[in-house]
Amino acid sequence: MNNKTKKIAVATAVAASAIVSIAPHQADAASNIDQLMTNVQNSSTVLKWAISIEGSADGVTQPWSQFNEAKAAIANAEKEIKKLSFSEQLKYDLRLTEAKTQLKRAQGYLDAITASTKINDKTIALSAAVSANNLDLVEKTYHEMTAEFRKQTILLDRVYGQSTRDRIRNVVKGPAEKLINELKNDVTVHMKTKGAAEDIRLSRQAEAARKIYEAQAILDANALKWESRLQSSLTSVTNALPIEISSISRIDNTTLNLKLNRAISSVQISEFTVDNSLLITNATLSRDGLTVTLTTSAQTPSVKYSVKYKGSTASFIAPGTIIPIQMGNSTVQHRDTSEVLALTGTFSGYGYSSVKIDIPAGLKVLSINGIENNITGSKSVNVLPDKNGTINITFTASNVNTPALDKVITFNRLENNRVADTQTSPTLNFYAPAKTGTISNKAVRYIDNTNNYFVTSDGFKYILKGYSDTYKNEDVAVSLDTFKAALNIEDIVNGNYQTNSSSSFNISVNHYSVPLLLDSQFGYKNAYGYRMLGNQLEFSGTGQPNYEVFFFKNTGALLGKVRIGSNGTWKYKTSIEQNAINDFYIVQQPAGKLTPAYNSGTSFRVIEGPFNIQSVGDGKTPDEDITNEELEFTIAPISRANTIVFRDNAIISNSAYITLKDEDGTTVQYTNNKNSNLFSKTTNGFKVKFGPNEDDKLSGEVIAVGKTPGLSGPLEVIAVEGINNAYNNINIIPKLLITKY
Repeated sequence: MNNKTKKIAVATAVAASAIVSIAPHQADAASNIDQLMTNVQNSSTVLKWAISIEGSADGVTQPWSQFNEAKAAIANAEKEIKKLSFSEQLKYDLRLTEAKTQLKRAQGYLDAITASTKINDKTIALSAAVSANNLDLVEKTYHEMTAEFRKQTILLDRVYGQSTRDRIRNVVKGPAEKLINELKNDVTVHMKTKGAAEDIRLSRQAEAARKIYEAQAILDANALKWESRLQSSLTSVTNALPIEISSISRIDNTTLNLKLNRAISSVQISEFTVDNSLLITNATLSRDGLTVTLTTSAQTPSVKYSVKYKGSTASFIAPGTIIPIQMGNSTVQHRDTSEVLALTGTFSGYGYSSVKIDIPAGLKVLSINGIENNITGSKSVNVLPDKNGTINITFTASNVNTPALDKVITFNRLENNRVADTQTSPTLNFYAPAKTGTISNKAVRYIDNTNNYFVTSDGFKYILKGYSDTYKNEDVAVSLDTFKAALNIEDIVNGNYQTNSSSSFNISVNHYSVPLLLDSQFGYKNAYGYRMLGNQLEFSGTGQPNYEVFFFKNTGALLGKVRIGSNGTWKYKTSIEQNAINDFYIVQQPAGKLTPAYNSGTSFRVIEGPFNIQSVGDGKTPDEDITNEELEFTIAPISRANTIVFRDNAIISNSAYITLKDEDGTTVQYTNNKNSNLFSKTTNGFKVKFGPNEDDKLSGEVIAVGKTPGLSGPLEVIAVEGINNAYNNINIIPKLLITKY
């Protein structure tokens, strides 16, 4: 026997001995496990139907016996499974999964019924407190019940199966929630009322006022079980709360709003006081009794004021600064009615002379040389300057809601009761804030594009609130920037103004304060139009700043548009049809509008073509002697497609001249109105009457002498000057010859 054979024999013997040693134990386990698994299956199935309303469950009864039987069956099976081989253990453990799941679901079912019992007990206790009509007991049991409810409803939600879960929840959760909802407002009001009473006892007035307000809000908004009783208790606590100012807000420089910690029934001016010489002129109470509106004298910017009412105090600082201006300053002032200005005038060397201050209607003087005053125009007051001859007053509009326009304050130095010297303030405008409402055909008085507002002729200020508002120009929707560019003084505006929401504005009528004009070089120099030579022309001119200029040609074809600059100037370059009459129409209108009608603006005619001599006629005596001869020169017409478009008229200056040259080089210049030479206009050009010779001298000036004296043979016209069409001097065609003279 070799070694390999020996090893196989030994291994076989060992394996056989092992089988023999475990076989009896596994056989016993195998014989028991099947029965135990059958018990598990049977008991878990019974349990499954005991916890489902599709079976025997009713949502109230706890199936403890079925639960315990299934639990014991699983435990017995698990005990025997541990005796099996590893692979067998895995097989049987897997078969226990469903049974264990049912056991876990049953535990949730049992816990839910236990929870529902606890909720039901608390519900019964709360119902008993309600029946006893004891609010303190209701509050106590309400909190106990809601705490238990929050804790136990978690268990109700863990039940397996929607229908089974709903069955258990419906038994107790619905009634409990109904009772909670019925009582929560009563309990809350009861708690806040008691809390407010305790806060008052501890002098925590703000906290007490808050709780009273919250409790009253609940009472006002809901129907409560103990409503009358709770309201009576709350009213008693409210009446015990000392009245205080809870907050103060400044509406404008003559209006304050005070919020009270509780409602009152009436107010009197005498109940309020303010420091720093601020006067209260009126006090009104809101309908709910919680807000007092005070009307005061004008508040000085940067001053802190304290308002007292029934022992409580609230303070505020008037915003802004006093704006200084000087006497003699010519800058027109555009201010809000809430602003305060300081005006200073100095009469040097006259410190002890009285000065009469004339205050116009609509303005109110607040102080003179630092002393508080309250002088409303139209009045005059006499004051003494300080030792330096200076008088300083602070003033504002008489009423924050009433504009004051084109006002002037004068300081008049008096001598012997007569005015010896006068100083005048700038023109003063105080604009009132516009109120919510319709804007109906209002003319624009003033515009501040930087600060986004405009003022109408009645002095009311309208704020453009950016892109939340809507804008139109003659009913065409435009952007904010386009609207601002188009808006001009004396424009008519309509719309709907909202102080705290979106407004709408429409420029219904544009006022053209600056007409559209072409620059002076484009003025007609004849009765027919603007003459030029070339294929392009750049128009330029002036118009209403920030408007648009539209350009049309001939029968209304739109060429383009250009925006007029903020300085009122514009330029536009376009092509010109040559040898033709070009009719242009130029229209200005506010930016952003639809294209206008072409014939609603300025018309402008351009005549393009050369200004040339076409030909020269024959003389009357063909003797080659220019003396006393009369020759007619024809101006070439402007033609297009073999059709005459236009012919210029000659404009002849008194010093016009023509230069002739013969074949041997003799050159002679003949000048109009000199030596009996005479130039005159004809229907189609001009003619030249050459003067006679005197003392054997030509009537023209000899420029160059040729081989033989005098002019003879064909004569070339080499220059014509002083004959034009009001725009350009006439041109000579090459080799223009006089042959018959």
